[in-house]
Amino acid sequence: MRPDNRPIGLFDSGIGGFTVLNRLKQALPSESFIYVADNAHKPFGDKSHSQILRINDSIITYLLSQEVKLIVIACNTSSAIALKHDKRLYPVPFVDMLLDGLWFAQILGPRTKVGVIATKATVQSNAYEKTLLQYNPHIEVSQTACPRLVPLIEQYAFAEKQTTTRSPELDDAIDEYTLPFKDHDVLILGCSHYPHIQKNIESTLPCIRVIDPAEYVAKRVKEHVEIMGFSTLKPSSRFCFTATEATLEANAKRLGFDHFEKIHLGTVSNA
Repeated sequence: MRPDNRPIGLFDSGIGGFTVLNRLKQALPSESFIYVADNAHKPFGDKSHSQILRINDSIITYLLSQEVKLIVIACNTSSAIALKHDKRLYPVPFVDMLLDGLWFAQILGPRTKVGVIATKATVQSNAYEKTLLQYNPHIEVSQTACPRLVPLIEQYAFAEKQTTTRSPELDDAIDEYTLPFKDHDVLILGCSHYPHIQKNIESTLPCIRVIDPAEYVAKRVKEHVEIMGFSTLKPSSRFCFTATEATLEANAKRLGFDHFEKIHLGTVSNA
């Protein structure tokens, strides 16, 4: 097999996709990555359908200009709303958080109670329930929008590793959003920010299996790269952001990025 030294691109609104990147680095240590954090438009979860499509267009256009070999949509909101749009318009393989992150549902037993916590936009799209039931029509799915979590996770910046550190405000939000799932078998973290507080959630729901779809996304990306060709160059990680933000950049440095660049992708209006 011939090598393919092009980098892998991925994107999110901020630190959320770092959880996905961590999984990818573990699965593909020889690959290089370009991570775009469009933090000028964060959070994606409160944006309209048309805004999400325009945000995706600007990020993907940039990543294609950098000659990536594959794009990981490391954002559940974008995966839920824009995947079909992206695949139709752009000549590059996509791996997303739903179709590629939820295939484990095939092995769940009949009448397994599956909960999903996600952003408002993801829940309103109903993409999680549809995808899970496509994989396994015999499970029961319920979901809750968690609008307070992303701002709190960004505020407390749990980007270096998962932590059990508590703050009263974050603790209250976790208790509120997990309450409906006390009797469930599985809880899916339907936003790539949420694995930053996975241990907090697990301590609140100690008898429930908490799943991060990024684990399964990384396996899908590895399958693609095995077909396309692995990189033979020294791996590198480039962090691109759209708004200056000291906390975000500090967390990116802790993750091991070796190149930082502020980029301009344009402004998405509220229209």
